[in-house]
Amino acid sequence: MVPAAVGLPPCCAECAEYDRDDGVCRLLAEPSADNRRRLLTMPCDVQRLLGHRFRGHGPDLARDALLAWLDPAWDADDISLSYGRAPRDARLWLGSWPYLYLGRTAVRRAQREGERLRPLASEGPGEAAEAAPTDPALALRMSRALEKVRRVDATGYAMLLDFLRDRFDAQAWAGALGSAPASVTDRKYLAIYRYAVYFHDLLEVVAPREASVALATRRFAPGDPGEHAALAATRVALHAPDLTLATWRQLYRDGASRSLALLAAPDALGPEAMTDLETALRRVLRIDVNSAAR
Repeated sequence: MVPAAVGLPPCCAECAEYDRDDGVCRLLAEPSADNRRRLLTMPCDVQRLLGHRFRGHGPDLARDALLAWLDPAWDADDISLSYGRAPRDARLWLGSWPYLYLGRTAVRRAQREGERLRPLASEGPGEAAEAAPTDPALALRMSRALEKVRRVDATGYAMLLDFLRDRFDAQAWAGALGSAPASVTDRKYLAIYRYAVYFHDLLEVVAPREASVALATRRFAPGDPGEHAALAATRVALHAPDLTLATWRQLYRDGASRSLALLAAPDALGPEAMTDLETALRRVLRIDVNSAAR
């Protein structure tokens, strides 16, 4: 075992991207924009490690540190040089490097980010333009909504950060994930939907409750569960062991459709925004008339 591997975290020891000969994570050793995105899908769970590293500062700083890491303008060679003697494996995220190179600029980045977030977090038509980007109440709601998305889908969360900064590149994400660009775009829209629903607290007002639960177990549970797993979770939540798949599908469609109607309300995204978004959201939610909920 090479010296760099002493104390190697288990996630690195079991990862195909860890180069045992050089004692480094290949994605960290060659931190191109694509490799930085790919790293978010690895077992080390960079989002969790950054959350732990900045746990004394609140979730906002960890979120903005991740945003800094993903910045495509940051040159890969400059990143490599910045590591110094820090281990180029999962231990990097728990040392001084994240603070020195990601955390110190987080406050300035957060102020700029507020301008990008407002269109999706609008309190109603015209109000986004009037809202101050540093409004602490608005910033807190945004942060909470983003954190909830991260807990459900870490990759979709990272895509959402790119989108909010107007730097979303479907081709780059497709290469990093080995997916078709169309699939990546759908995943982006699903992340946008989740963020908007969380920001406006819509799960709590979708009615009837059975439809809300069916929607939550399908689209707001970690791991993007399929309809059979969501059916099982719905049965448990509703204490309805005899609930059939056909009935669950109808409940899911009702809940998803109701959530889109609520998003179109003036006190949410509004009808104009939903005119642009609804077709894409109905597609990713699979609630068109002839579409199954799979």
